[in-house]
Amino acid sequence: MKKGYLILLLFNLSVSVLFAGNSTDRLDKNIEITKLTDHAYLIQSSYACNMVLDCNHLLIVDSKDMVLVNTPAKDSLTAILLNCIAEKFKRNVTKVIVSHFHDDSSGGLLETGKRGIISYSLDKTRDLLTSEDRTINHVFTDSMTISLQNTSLQLFYFGAGHSVDNIVTWIPSEHILFGGCLLKSKDSKDKGNIKDADLRAWPVTVRKVENRFKDASIVIPGHLAIGDSSLFEHTLDIVKIE
Repeated sequence: MKKGYLILLLFNLSVSVLFAGNSTDRLDKNIEITKLTDHAYLIQSSYACNMVLDCNHLLIVDSKDMVLVNTPAKDSLTAILLNCIAEKFKRNVTKVIVSHFHDDSSGGLLETGKRGIISYSLDKTRDLLTSEDRTINHVFTDSMTISLQNTSLQLFYFGAGHSVDNIVTWIPSEHILFGGCLLKSKDSKDKGNIKDADLRAWPVTVRKVENRFKDASIVIPGHLAIGDSSLFEHTLDIVKIE
């Protein structure tokens, strides 16, 4: 438990230093939200619902749409998050993007589906979720653009890595890249869960992402502290083939 709280402390300190002056609200004991820009908010949730905020999500707020990138790992916590967002912004999430098939990205899809929230993912992700009874509404093979009222979100698949289906989400107007579990936080010292990883493809995929998004101002990994474009090289150091 002490180790978990130390990670949480370092995580929150990293976010505080990087975005000093930006507002952070504790929405629930297992959920926190931090304003990154006028249209983008970092959400942290607890994978095990033990108050350790170790999973990252992104909320994009436009004049009509609100888009959540990745659900919490459980439907119960996803319900709490969606209710908290509705209370804070006085309207509901309309779309959800799933960055890969693992629970820390798709675990709340039954709840979002019940609420009529439209879901997006790679076609591979949809296929992998079939046995979990989790439904995706819209899929793509290589890339997709979701146009909102004043901004857009671009979804890309560059190849396998942490999983065979991990995608990234780019918000051009904010210069924010949500890399999900394809990318590693500066707090990460090892590959983490590699059960479904393609270890040979992982560094190749990360290099493609780096080449495309070198100008990203904010880079968000799937877990722990967010950062900038230096996370590409940090990830490559971790996932390089020995």
